[in-house]
Amino acid sequence: MSLLESRRLIENPPLCVSRQISACAICRRKKIKCDGLVPVCTPCQRSRRDAECTNGSDTFAQGKERSYVTALESRLAKLERDIAQAKVPPSIDPVHHPPPSSQADPTPKGKRTEEAHVNDLVSDFGFLSVNATSRDFDGLAQEVFAQLILAPSTLLDFPTSHLASLPSRSTLTSLVQYYIDHDLILYPFLSAAKIFGSVEALYEGHAAPADEWTVFLVLAISLASLSTSPEDDKYLEAVRYAGAALRHARMVLLPGSVLAIQMYSMQDPHHLDSWYLIGAAARMMVDLGLHQDPPKSVIKDAQVDLRRRVFHSVYSFDRVTTFVHRRAFSFSDDSASVVLPNLRTNIFSSISEQGHPAMELIRLRQATSVAYQSLFLSGPDALLDPYPAICAAHLEMDKWNDELHQIRMPDESKLSFRCEMLYNKILLLSPFRLERPLEDYGQLLILEHAIGYSHTISSLVRNHIHATICTSYDLLRTIFVVQKFVHVLAEYEDLFFNVDLPLPSYPSISGSAIFPSLRIEDGHKRLRMAVESLHLLDDVLRTLGRRYGTSNAWIDARRAIERIQNTLRARPA
Repeated sequence: MSLLESRRLIENPPLCVSRQISACAICRRKKIKCDGLVPVCTPCQRSRRDAECTNGSDTFAQGKERSYVTALESRLAKLERDIAQAKVPPSIDPVHHPPPSSQADPTPKGKRTEEAHVNDLVSDFGFLSVNATSRDFDGLAQEVFAQLILAPSTLLDFPTSHLASLPSRSTLTSLVQYYIDHDLILYPFLSAAKIFGSVEALYEGHAAPADEWTVFLVLAISLASLSTSPEDDKYLEAVRYAGAALRHARMVLLPGSVLAIQMYSMQDPHHLDSWYLIGAAARMMVDLGLHQDPPKSVIKDAQVDLRRRVFHSVYSFDRVTTFVHRRAFSFSDDSASVVLPNLRTNIFSSISEQGHPAMELIRLRQATSVAYQSLFLSGPDALLDPYPAICAAHLEMDKWNDELHQIRMPDESKLSFRCEMLYNKILLLSPFRLERPLEDYGQLLILEHAIGYSHTISSLVRNHIHATICTSYDLLRTIFVVQKFVHVLAEYEDLFFNVDLPLPSYPSISGSAIFPSLRIEDGHKRLRMAVESLHLLDDVLRTLGRRYGTSNAWIDARRAIERIQNTLRARPA
């Protein structure tokens, strides 16, 4: 290829669009929804018009090519400049002394600005060909793509020194098994056989970059989960393994491999921003069409099952990340149509399909997702009556919780799931756009859920073995629960401190909604449990703060607890 031809190819690369740009000609003419499947969309398949279906993406690509490598490089350079300006150069060793875990602007305006930047960022994925595997990239495009994902999500640089040696075979095997038992069982986007195959390749000396990526990140996730402080040996070793894995990022990044970084970021919020990462993974997943099951007989059952595992792992990560950060979904429930995967494998053969932890997490997050969409993402108008969505979600989650009692599952998993459920209930009782504050009944529900959350998270955190299942998201949840708890105690004093008042009646505006029952009827007991819960939540904040780092929100939450405790002490007995 001549120099002139090479230059022309770089300036005008052939566009390979992997996601639907517009509806096909038939669907556009009939004004019906087109899913953009290639070579024939679903509506045209049903009407037997395969020969007439003209994919909208193909039409778009003719004569409208864009230099996506050049565009990405330009956009990446701008992002790196913005990030460099936004970051304050650390004056201490970033590995040994990480700074506060969150420096984002917490105001609504700050969040909107940040979301706009992220939307601007992920929109650039459309310039790049992401056609199911990395073979579509040349070396330059692959590297740009990896940087596009990692640059905005990296808060602190990882150490660049190479690993001196691998751990002993027995130590490595035990860490891999820990990952399978505690992490893979919740997010089964990887194959256990693939992990052990990569371990064998590593020790036999013929490991590919994907093998090192897999093993190093599995070790990093396990070690970070087992650490108790960002200064202990396990955490420092986890950071080194994560840095070693990320050196292969440009060669292996796909939705499944991004999820491995996402899982690590939940244990190490000092180095990586999990919200950016799951946004990138979700956009890649949609671009690759994994949010729709393929037609039957098109690909093998094993490949279909792997697609489903990746999709539901992305869904589960996206929903939990959205809930703890209280932002928008990367994709809506209505836009996806993927059945649950088959999780009856040799690794999980002792677990029933119904009681599989990954399935239970998906059920919980689906129940919350529907109500969250209605309460937080339904439009700019103020909500007149939030109770139908709140009550329906409470009813679904209570049913899920009752069934959880009957399932054989480790105690720490059940405690973790119930913490998330109680947090989700408090979250749904706190929509942004209420026309008027919740009635006394709603405030008492928040109080009861906060009391339940405090006892559950305290039981989880106090037990060192159970505490390994925690993530930085538990710290974010606890901060939010404290904020709501203290607000309710401070703003509705008569409701709580006048213990002789009868329980408030159900709101009358909601018609036929089935309201959850208030379980703490005695006012003296409620006040006593509230005081005890403040102590428990303060202890949890201290423990999780030592493990995941502090932030301004963490400091504010502890000060708020201290203020309300001083108020309680000053009240006459």
